Amino acid sequence: MEALMQIQSLTEELSRPVDAPTAVIQYANKDITADISPYMLEMVYTDALEGESDTVELQLEDVDGRWINAWYPEHGDTVALQLGYAGRPLLQCGEFEIDEIELHGPPDVATIKALSAGVKKSVRTRNGRAYENTTLEAIAKDVARRNKLELVGKFETVSITRATQVFETDLAFLRRLADEYGYSFNVRGSKMTFFKVSKLKEGKTVYVITRQDCCSTYRLRDKVHGVVSEAEVTYHDPRAKRRRSVTVKDKAKKGNRTSADRARINVRAENDVQAKQKAQALLDKNDDQTGATITLYGNTLLVAGVLVELQTFGKFDGRYLVTKSIHTMRRGSGYTTEVELKRLRE
Repeated sequence: MEALMQIQSLTEELSRPVDAPTAVIQYANKDITADISPYMLEMVYTDALEGESDTVELQLEDVDGRWINAWYPEHGDTVALQLGYAGRPLLQCGEFEIDEIELHGPPDVATIKALSAGVKKSVRTRNGRAYENTTLEAIAKDVARRNKLELVGKFETVSITRATQVFETDLAFLRRLADEYGYSFNVRGSKMTFFKVSKLKEGKTVYVITRQDCCSTYRLRDKVHGVVSEAEVTYHDPRAKRRRSVTVKDKAKKGNRTSADRARINVRAENDVQAKQKAQALLDKNDDQTGATITLYGNTLLVAGVLVELQTFGKFDGRYLVTKSIHTMRRGSGYTTEVELKRLRE
């Protein structure tokens, strides 16, 4: 009887309608989903926490030559994408500007690559500027205002006597400063995001990933080399006119195996507070000790910056930060999400 009930339950589960993957595509603010769907081979949305811009890539059949002629897109035109499952809330991927068009064959295929619309030409233009007697937040606000972006995030007080942008793009300049002080920085749509990396650990877990969620491959890694036990920062104190050193120890309780190495770096700092901030930013890189790359059935909850928990992965079980998610819809293969993760050292 129990076995019969299990079979009936399984039959009901298999006969339950499965939500179909779906996407909504807008071109220059016009919904072109119905027009473009018959030609769509693959669409890929890449959402990165830091270090690179969010992107969309569309791969389309061009057997009748329309993409190379009448439908040829223009550089700078905008594409907006939503994806997910029919009948459920869709993932709002944002707006993107067409950056590259590639045609190849046979068979003839057109590939359209687009960058997050906030990554304008201005933010990718090399500049030279000097900032004096200011803060990290004030510099970020100035760059956001100059590029007509909305600054989103929370800042600790980081006093900066002088910061020089030497023939760098605004993107490269802010990423360098963010890395020095332990922040995550990116541009998404019309927003410039700035978050303290250590604060991301305070979020709630949005999803539990088990082996049963994997639809393809997974890769787990754990390293000790390069995971330091403490960071020593040496700087020249302009007031005392002598060199000073500060040391910060790794306080992580979980996943805290280190190589017992001490990281020693020379930096530009105005005082011990700023030197300690830079030392802590160096220790925050210990979070790269344990990581994973997992391909799952498509999941709109999995975006860069959220926290997930791994279960049924043995010693790799625990909480992880999503550093990158790649959402792919492919003709004949459905919808998948690949996530890159790093374990939280709490």
